[in-house]
Amino acid sequence: MIRRDFFKRILLIQRNVSARYSSSDLNQINIQKLEAEQSTEVVDEALQQREAELEQKRNKSRLKDNHRRILNDEDPFPEPELWYQGTLKYVRRSYGRYGASSGIDPAYCWPIKQELMDAIEYEQIKYPYTIGEMAEKAKLKRAEKEQSIMNRQRDISKKLEKLEQWKLELQQKIIKKETEANEAKARRERLIEEVRRHFGYAVDPKDEKFKELLEKREKEQRKEMKEARKKAKEERATKKLLQSTKTNVKQEEPDDTKQEKLE
Repeated sequence: MIRRDFFKRILLIQRNVSARYSSSDLNQINIQKLEAEQSTEVVDEALQQREAELEQKRNKSRLKDNHRRILNDEDPFPEPELWYQGTLKYVRRSYGRYGASSGIDPAYCWPIKQELMDAIEYEQIKYPYTIGEMAEKAKLKRAEKEQSIMNRQRDISKKLEKLEQWKLELQQKIIKKETEANEAKARRERLIEEVRRHFGYAVDPKDEKFKELLEKREKEQRKEMKEARKKAKEERATKKLLQSTKTNVKQEEPDDTKQEKLE
């Protein structure tokens, strides 16, 4: 097939040459040289076509060219095929991925003037302070943190000193609540016993009459306890008032004696 195409192209070239030049001109042109040049071009094209066919047959994977380049760790698109493949970002990324084998000029990786201006503006906005100012701020922040830690440790030490006292107070509160609960339980038991004695025989605590009488006795008892607390409070207030009166009298006596001496 290739040989047939080759001879067809030779005949075509000869016809073109004979038609282009007249009989007088053919004597002045080196026909052999022209035919040799044309035949060389045809042979080169035929060889290139043959190589392309062989290369296609060798590709048993049936991969596309760009996929095969990716498999071989090569740039899949040496020549841009889509719009974004010609952008500066894509070119830089390709050079960073495939290096010098990509055929990209490394100068493209250097930032352009606008990018440098944007970077400078970004730095000025994000870091508005100088290195000295930043160091001073960091120093103050570290000092504040250390002072906060010291204050917290001091507070913890003070609380640890009071820990035993708090434990004792908590224990006293627990004992007090337990005592009050036991006293309340004992009072209720006494009331129940009183109610049973009132009836003179064993009564079921779930009986309505028993419940009514028990509730009545509980109200009376609460009233008595309230009056007792009120009386105790009045006694404490009276005692406190008497003590304050005695203290005032003792403070006034030296002043009176001094006045008598002066007279």
